[in-house]
Amino acid sequence: MKSSWDEIIASDKQYIDLIWYGSILNTSSHEWQTSTSKTVLVSGFKRIYNLKMVPWDMDPDILENFRKKYWVKYWLESYEDVIKLQKSNNCVLNIIPWDCDDILNGVLIRIHREDFVTYKQREEIYELFETQFEFIHPVTWDKNSSDHSAYILSALPEYTIDWWHAFLPYHNFSRDGAYEFGDYFGKLFDETTHQVGV
Repeated sequence: MKSSWDEIIASDKQYIDLIWYGSILNTSSHEWQTSTSKTVLVSGFKRIYNLKMVPWDMDPDILENFRKKYWVKYWLESYEDVIKLQKSNNCVLNIIPWDCDDILNGVLIRIHREDFVTYKQREEIYELFETQFEFIHPVTWDKNSSDHSAYILSALPEYTIDWWHAFLPYHNFSRDGAYEFGDYFGKLFDETTHQVGV
């Protein structure tokens, strides 16, 4: 089932659980207590590089704010660097609904009502899919039941492209974050991340 941020905000939910599968695998991206993140496994989606790193229609002020707050870790040291990137076909990770046998790993983080609007502003190009997940131990790979429900973000089609390659500083940052949880968790990231070209 799909939802929008506006629907989430208009609901009476006091929190939502979100599954993150890209750069937020790296705990240095977290803007909350890192102890709240839990490693999970999701089926029915494919993790793929098809989300344009810098969409053409983003306001210059927003781009610069993103650079300062989020992209400086990818060594984008000036607005000019962002514009150069905008002209390329570099992409960041997205998920798309796929075969039920496809799996991906991620981290689960709880977002409280007071932060809904903040996350709408940060993640407004995404739809939210409600899905089932399993908690997994990132080293032993022990699992528990899959009767847990959370949301996962998938980019709106107008922000994706049909031909792509990974923005490698972003890819390495996300991959390093996955391996920080454990080798098995990192290897699963490698195995389930599609279209990592250069």
